[in-house]
Amino acid sequence: MVVINSGHVIIDNAWLWRADHSVSGLVRNGDNFVESGIVVNGDNLISYGLAVEHTLGDMAVFNGDNAKVYFYQSEYPYDVTSDYASKGHVGYKVASGVNTHEAWGVGVYSYFRDHEVNMGTGISTPAKSGIKFHSSLSRFLNGFGSIQHVVNSLGGSSRAGAELNYVCELSL
Repeated sequence: MVVINSGHVIIDNAWLWRADHSVSGLVRNGDNFVESGIVVNGDNLISYGLAVEHTLGDMAVFNGDNAKVYFYQSEYPYDVTSDYASKGHVGYKVASGVNTHEAWGVGVYSYFRDHEVNMGTGISTPAKSGIKFHSSLSRFLNGFGSIQHVVNSLGGSSRAGAELNYVCELSL
């Protein structure tokens, strides 16, 4: 939906949403294709209030250094099939070449309405000393499947019966 190829950009309250329904009813099996909600290729991004929902690839991708993200919320797509998890998509991705990134209040939610989908993690980031996350969480809302970890391999599985999991402070 949005690609930022410039540095020193400020985002203030953006909600990027792939439609999960249409005039004719529910969207199913990846209709209304959108790969990612946002891809940031520039350095020094500041974001206040960013939400990305239901896209079919990585929802938010940060390729630039020194981003500061204050509140991020995303929800995996309702209508994907079980093989969606095997593609390694995440709700929030800091790319492997990034050395500095800091985020506060990052949440990734799941409601796999149509199929059981078990995602490996909600947030993916390289393990580098300049990357920090504060108050991150994953949340099972309803449906089938799970998010196995909050950040990389840290944090418990969010699923029916264990809906909410946190990683409070993470400095890699």
